[in-house]
Amino acid sequence: IARRLTMSLKRKGIEILTDCKVKGIKKNNQNLEVLVSTSEGEKKLETEKVLLAAGRVPELGNIDVQGLGIKLDRRAIKVDEKMRTNIPGIYAVGDVVGKIMLAHVASREGIVAVENISGKEVLMDYRAVPNCVFSMPEVASVGLTEEEARKENDNIKVSKFPFMANGKALGMGETEGMVKIIADGDTLELLGVHILGAHASDLIAEGTLALSIEATAEEIVNAIHAHPTLAETIAEAAEGITGKPIHLARA
Repeated sequence: IARRLTMSLKRKGIEILTDCKVKGIKKNNQNLEVLVSTSEGEKKLETEKVLLAAGRVPELGNIDVQGLGIKLDRRAIKVDEKMRTNIPGIYAVGDVVGKIMLAHVASREGIVAVENISGKEVLMDYRAVPNCVFSMPEVASVGLTEEEARKENDNIKVSKFPFMANGKALGMGETEGMVKIIADGDTLELLGVHILGAHASDLIAEGTLALSIEATAEEIVNAIHAHPTLAETIAEAAEGITGKPIHLARA
């Protein structure tokens, strides 16, 4: 998926540098000059704007953690599955707990915290968290990558289905992309779903639900998917796992 996205962005004229470090940024007339250290030596890049998106860290500056006696796990607030800290009545959610720093994860953590505050018993589950990259084309994933799955299980099945073979994608003129499904080789339970293509961030919801309820590829195949829709790409990829793809010739 990453390789295909890289190729797509390069075709659009975007230069991508990996395994490098920014050593400095300085003004050069109306532009900015960025000095980058790469494996091949230093390189100067001139640009109008620089966007720094180097990750997140828990921001505890406005919280009297020591005064309250709240325990930390490294630089984050330590919580249990109910989002409770070690201090009764104090809950924490979002980036300050240092888990998966995504808005939709923080939202779910907040719901779990409030449900428990109101007397219900709800546990936070991080096993099926969708990740989305809003590039063009989009990228979305949930669950294990193929490499991660192989480390945990020698017997897995992998299936890929291209957007090029989907009627809706053809009609939209959005044929770039694919769906990749990783499943257990014995039970066919889905272990990971990865999507590159139009509306990937919307399509990943089906994969997230499937992993949440431990669905199998057979169950995905047996669910009727509306036609013509991009969602059919997920069903077709699942058909590849069960050994009976319809709209893609088997190798």
